[in-house]
Amino acid sequence: MLAGPPRLAPTTDPKTVIVVGAGMSGLVAALELERAGHHVQIVEARRRIGGRVHTQRARDGAPMAEAGAGRIPRSHRWTWDYIDQMGLATRPLYPAGLKNIVLIDGKRWVIDSKTDLAATVDLPPEEKALGYAGLIKTHVLENVEKLVAAEVIDTPAWPPSALAHLDRLCIVDHLAAQGLSPGAIKLLTLGAFPTAISPLMLSRVLATYDRESLSVIEGGNDRLPAAIAAQLRGPILLNSPVRSVVQFADRIEIAVAGARPKAIMTADALICTVPFSVLGRVRFEPALSPAKQQILAEIRYTKATKVAFKMSARFWESEQLSGFAQLDTGAEIWSPRWSADDGSGVLQFYQQGERAAELDAMDEPARAQWAMGQIEKAFPGASRHVQESTSYSWQLDPWAGGAYGIPQPGDLFRWQGNIASPEGRIYFAGEHTSDYSAWIEGAVRSGHRAATELHEATFESHR
Repeated sequence: MLAGPPRLAPTTDPKTVIVVGAGMSGLVAALELERAGHHVQIVEARRRIGGRVHTQRARDGAPMAEAGAGRIPRSHRWTWDYIDQMGLATRPLYPAGLKNIVLIDGKRWVIDSKTDLAATVDLPPEEKALGYAGLIKTHVLENVEKLVAAEVIDTPAWPPSALAHLDRLCIVDHLAAQGLSPGAIKLLTLGAFPTAISPLMLSRVLATYDRESLSVIEGGNDRLPAAIAAQLRGPILLNSPVRSVVQFADRIEIAVAGARPKAIMTADALICTVPFSVLGRVRFEPALSPAKQQILAEIRYTKATKVAFKMSARFWESEQLSGFAQLDTGAEIWSPRWSADDGSGVLQFYQQGERAAELDAMDEPARAQWAMGQIEKAFPGASRHVQESTSYSWQLDPWAGGAYGIPQPGDLFRWQGNIASPEGRIYFAGEHTSDYSAWIEGAVRSGHRAATELHEATFESHR
């Protein structure tokens, strides 16, 4: 059994700590620091906890869909450790024995064990001869094998300089440079695929991601942050965005704005989990290092908008369909409530990239109509079963500024050692500071890392 997160030793030097952000990284940091004997207060800009782990619920209160983090690979062992600690039940993301749909060039394909996706697009003879499995093996999995063989994942040797050539182009441009046809590139980037990712970062994701063991938490993924928050002794101050952070020789002071008059809070140290997409709104005195400011200016967050529909019946199951589909337009369709006992279900349209911005420009009815139009292409007749709908845009969320901050070509080496490095009494966490960016695993690991760094630090106390 692979090791999970280690516990911090009990402290002989308890510190007062402010954690900015009640997402998974902030909650994990607070939990581990409290377990070690420190005094922690969480300050959160939103009116809720969980950050980008956000379950949307139907009018009857039942979980409807995940607006944010929607799947948990079994290989993400630190996340599973906290799920087990909290005693939460899980179930598979995909229903067993049912088929998925692929929409390519407007044509619908039902995928089974006999389907070769290479037959769905116009490919040159040599690519057609390879088939879909051959294209994946030659142009994707061989790089994964090279990375695994380098034995650098989760070690200080990441990213490996020997594979730096795989971090020079985004995956689409890399595949084109390898001579692949547009049709083959389309096949290899189906679904809600982060096309700006480099082959090196993609290889890392695939090396630590088991698609066949994806799960969700029964009752909604937001039960995990809720369970952790329930174990904390210190308070969580909601609806309280931080406006400034000032470091002194013996303390940290933050200015918090909220429903009450502006308040000043003081602590020995601070853990900042604010996404770098919005951290620029916070004033730091003294200013953050030039290296950190450069990252804040350069980091790009992926756009993602989701539109979920509660359906009166899972009609697609009569055709032995799972309710899941991949599109060649940077989108996917999910069926997150496939196990509802009353026969109802959910179809969720998940759009990444610039088309997500197009959705954001629509009002709620127009957005739902457009998304259902896409779902109808995969599951004809779906509109007749809609009971209610809801949507969420992460780039329109003022406290997110996007779905996740994933490194783009060159970022891994350019930012190395700076994105997560402490600055005085300020420690940084969040999925964007982790090598598991875009996952709950990244948030969990980063929160634990920041807590460990602070726990082991020695500095003069203001007390």
